[in-house]
Amino acid sequence: MEVIRPGQYRHLVPKYQKVAPIELAKNSNGKVIRDVAASARLQEIEAGLEPFSGEFTDRHLAHLIKRISFGVKPDELNRFRNSGIGSVLDHFFTNNFNYPEPVNNYNMDSDNIDPEVPERESFVLAKFDNEFEGDRIVSMKAWMIGRILNSQSSIQEKMILFWWSYLPIKMWDVFISKNCYRYFKMLEKHSLGNFKELIRDLTIDPAMLIFLSGAFNNKNTPDENFARELQELFCVGKGKDARYTEEDVRMVARVLTGWTIDWESIHSTGAPQSIFDPEMHHTGEKRFSAFYGNKVIQGREGADGAQELDELLDMIFATSECAKHIARKIYAFFVSTEISESAERNVITPLSQVIRQNNYDIEPALRVLFSSAHFYHPYIIGVMIKNPLDFTLGFWKIFEMKMASNFQEEKEMYSGILWQTANIGMEIGDPPNVAGWTPYYQTPMYDKIWINTDTIAKRIFLCDAMIFWGYRLSNSQFITADILEFVKKLDKPEDPNALIQEASVTIMGVELTESYINLVKQILLSGQDMDYYWTGAWLSYMDNPSDLESKNVVLNRLNPAFQRLLQLAETQLM
Repeated sequence: MEVIRPGQYRHLVPKYQKVAPIELAKNSNGKVIRDVAASARLQEIEAGLEPFSGEFTDRHLAHLIKRISFGVKPDELNRFRNSGIGSVLDHFFTNNFNYPEPVNNYNMDSDNIDPEVPERESFVLAKFDNEFEGDRIVSMKAWMIGRILNSQSSIQEKMILFWWSYLPIKMWDVFISKNCYRYFKMLEKHSLGNFKELIRDLTIDPAMLIFLSGAFNNKNTPDENFARELQELFCVGKGKDARYTEEDVRMVARVLTGWTIDWESIHSTGAPQSIFDPEMHHTGEKRFSAFYGNKVIQGREGADGAQELDELLDMIFATSECAKHIARKIYAFFVSTEISESAERNVITPLSQVIRQNNYDIEPALRVLFSSAHFYHPYIIGVMIKNPLDFTLGFWKIFEMKMASNFQEEKEMYSGILWQTANIGMEIGDPPNVAGWTPYYQTPMYDKIWINTDTIAKRIFLCDAMIFWGYRLSNSQFITADILEFVKKLDKPEDPNALIQEASVTIMGVELTESYINLVKQILLSGQDMDYYWTGAWLSYMDNPSDLESKNVVLNRLNPAFQRLLQLAETQLM
């Protein structure tokens, strides 16, 4: 898929459409500051985890689907409109999505042929080859994009993204495609499962042992890198009650000595494997602070040293702060990146209790959260700025853009989307650091980090491309959003007011004010004052869909109208 250069096709866009920029507040030094009004509104929310009891409207339904997947289609609104929240969650929490393994799609465009993997064959069992690992990783990243686009009404892909943001490796740092794939499958396995089991598997996963240098942690030269992140980022956090000490970090590192990488296994299995080496393990006792109840883990010798890991995790997960930390991470990803004091009191604390009551099984907590009055509060709907994947892939889903029909198109399409989303701040599989993507934790900006003068222009340009000229494949085909088919699926496309409002709920998850509706409607009416200028044009087309002139009349109004709609600041929200 061709990577569009800014301005390359700008002559095809109606000139009277101008971008409505998002205005960000700035301090006296000209630096952008957090929206104080928005923060104040979040603080006003007193609703908690009690079940939502209001009318479950299309706006609420679109909000739910957007948060737990990528975008929402009119068909989904029609399908689930008369369903309760529980029924919708039952459907989205049923993960039976089987997707083929990533394959060699890089031989076709290169004279340098991978000797281990034939074209179109999977490389996940291939031996490590430094010359081709970069190609394999790019192929896997494109494969991850394809999984999202091809998934059907499931929370699974969103959960994998959540875990990758919260418990990340950087694929380019690991640089072993087989281990990166194994890490992905581990997150997939535990996507709605038990957090404690996930952390155990993660701790001894070869990709994580490489990424956070656990492979080099031994009794003679303890490496505290993973030991610190296990507490600070993964399990306990940095809240006011997270009072583990530097000595605790050193003790955790000692417990984990011995877990390392068998580098020789790369010759027999094709990739490094994790092992426990008793000769590298610290066999002395490990004494922890009062935060962990002054726990003492007695040193074990030989193969029994591996058992200290389970005792360590039991100790960490017994703290109330561990459950609160995962609750905060879930809230920041699915509800609001900023956690107010009232949210900490009314949502985080009781949600952590749900997590502990269910022995760290995550699904029950998610169901409670997504069914709660807090989740559907008006101040929560539309409070988050879409991350680049939600923004880009959401539109592919909403407008049901053409999917790949052959191997070449699949590579071009998924790779093109991969670099487009990377270009606006989110390269899948590679957060900027071990803490994940900064908009989910960095104060005071949080998710506003996604938007700056560069990325907002690129986002709007992607929307223009999607509507007017599309994405060009090597066979000279263009993939565009079929606005006409989208509108046909709305309830009252002949009514310009209903059309714009329903489209805004589907695309943005919010209802537009009358002034915004009139702004877009003027384009549908070609500048006239009466609604029937659109109604007549639409009904004439529907009476004779094969009439090219009637179709063009409708399209020449719809496309610029949707361009204007997608230029609204609200389009960036979810």
